[in-house]
Amino acid sequence: MHFFWSIALLSLAGMAAAAPGTDCRPDAETAARLLNATRGRVQVCGGHSWPAAKALRWQALLDESSRRYALELAARDRLDHIGANGATLRTRLHEVGYVMRVSGENLAGGPESFDEALAHWLASPTHCENLMAADFEDFGLACVTGPGRLQRYWVLQMATPQASRPAEPR
Repeated sequence: MHFFWSIALLSLAGMAAAAPGTDCRPDAETAARLLNATRGRVQVCGGHSWPAAKALRWQALLDESSRRYALELAARDRLDHIGANGATLRTRLHEVGYVMRVSGENLAGGPESFDEALAHWLASPTHCENLMAADFEDFGLACVTGPGRLQRYWVLQMATPQASRPAEPR
């Protein structure tokens, strides 16, 4: 489990926090552009070079799952891939009706912008590998504000639906 801290947190400490639950993410088009620009370049994750990966498409169910989980994280003022009720990413995706074949989730607390959250994830080998995984097709992104120490809670969920299973070779 990785916790991400931003130098920006120090400057935010003296500022009034936004209303709890306020949406702080970019619109879906901007998020897709930034995420896919990152995936479209070779990245070095923990000393291992990852080739450019195909573009992801925004997916409403993943977006909703990300939003719900970001709200939970803000309410709990913590980052954890296991929900308060023990729910895993698979469970969260199932709850919104997304039947996944593969999935991954990146969390960040504190970054003021999606660019900053991406930079944190690229600096973490595990999260960088998630960003560059070629198996993913879809994504959902959420950022909400909270009153706690982290102030902003980012959730990026990436997955491929069960129905996208590659055809069996003949």
